[in-house]
Amino acid sequence: MNFILLGHMNLQLHQQIDLFIRSLGSFGEGVGSYEGLTFFVEGALPDETVSIQITELKKNYGRGKLLKILTPSPDRATPPCPIFRQCGGCQLMHLGYPKQLEMKRQIVLNALERIGHLKNISIDPCVSSPQELEYRNKIQLPVMMKPDGLTVGLYARNSHTIIPVDHCLIHCEQGETVYQSVLKLLKQSDIAPYDERTGKGVLRHLLIKSALQTSESLVILVTSQEKCTSLQALAQQIMQACPEVKGVIQNINRKRDNVILGTDWHTLAGKSYIREMICDHHFHISPSAFFQVNPAQAESIYQHVLSLADLDKTKTFLDAFCGVGTMTLIAAGQAKECIGIECVPQAIEDANANAQLNQISNAVFYCDHAESKIQSLKDIDVVFLNPPRKGCEESLLNRLKIVKPETILYMSCDPATLARDLKILVQHGYQIEQVTPFDMFPQTAHVETVVKLTLHH
Repeated sequence: MNFILLGHMNLQLHQQIDLFIRSLGSFGEGVGSYEGLTFFVEGALPDETVSIQITELKKNYGRGKLLKILTPSPDRATPPCPIFRQCGGCQLMHLGYPKQLEMKRQIVLNALERIGHLKNISIDPCVSSPQELEYRNKIQLPVMMKPDGLTVGLYARNSHTIIPVDHCLIHCEQGETVYQSVLKLLKQSDIAPYDERTGKGVLRHLLIKSALQTSESLVILVTSQEKCTSLQALAQQIMQACPEVKGVIQNINRKRDNVILGTDWHTLAGKSYIREMICDHHFHISPSAFFQVNPAQAESIYQHVLSLADLDKTKTFLDAFCGVGTMTLIAAGQAKECIGIECVPQAIEDANANAQLNQISNAVFYCDHAESKIQSLKDIDVVFLNPPRKGCEESLLNRLKIVKPETILYMSCDPATLARDLKILVQHGYQIEQVTPFDMFPQTAHVETVVKLTLHH
């Protein structure tokens, strides 16, 4: 029998218990304690008493399935999405938006205190998104064959089962218009969906990227092989059906794994990029390049970063994870020189093209890893860190101790790795001046955070 001994209590798998939920976890699940053991419960909210069935027991924690809400939270909301309970895309649609912002601020605070061991840190209120729904400029959807035909959707929570998606409420209106047309064409097509169990079939994923200021979209078809006789015809049909679509791209992923994109790209129809505007700057966005998915909120963040940077024509600005050069080029108008580093070659090509597009001559870009390139750089006044979810390499943070920029601005999409890295920077002599969470992803548990650090003399 599966049980765990806690004091005088025997807890068993499938046992039903009542639990008071005290907080939200970093993935949006409710967190409560029973006889000293912490439980995580999807769908439960803080200040609720719930009845759960124990589904997992470990030495330090357990998980439970929500059976009944005994005392509901006053902040509980009715999710507007009909598939919210099944789909894994959103985690907080059942929580009123003002409370979502409070919870995200608390998630950042908890991470800084528990992981970074940073005390007495003042954290600003979480900045709300200009749009609570229809904010995403990008959607990626797996494709599969079901008994009733081709299905496009999103993965169910914690599984590889696809939930059909007729309409995604957080996807931008422009992208949804394209999606509806493409979905109709896919269902009429004879292109076989890929089956990850057998490795047979062609079409694996559908991606749509949209530039909202220019009303341009890209459609990306991820296939398991290069040759497919019907693909070219489908691309032409998409271009004819959707005036917003400026290009249809094929991405080839031959590997039998969970990675969405492969490394080979082919333009099937139209252009290989779209154009977007942010902070009065023009940007070319290629299919593989990273661009913030909530452009309205991204603009607010970039303006905030620029104000914290306090640049002038005597200062050099380093963007250590520059992508297509967005922040580098936005900062160029106020700095003496801007330097961008990025390890993705296509992104650096885009960054250089974007510098020319905006007639900016005081920005230079290097294709390298930040921790390697920074060793050859000197006289950097302001460093902007916007790493992927895994955070910064410790070698990069150690190098900053030698370079000694007066100001470090850290933009993070993961409070846990942010807290870990801030702890190191504080040990290197930096002082945290301001912490501001931004809601880049409403209805989800994700939170973006901008931190300003200054060198303590």
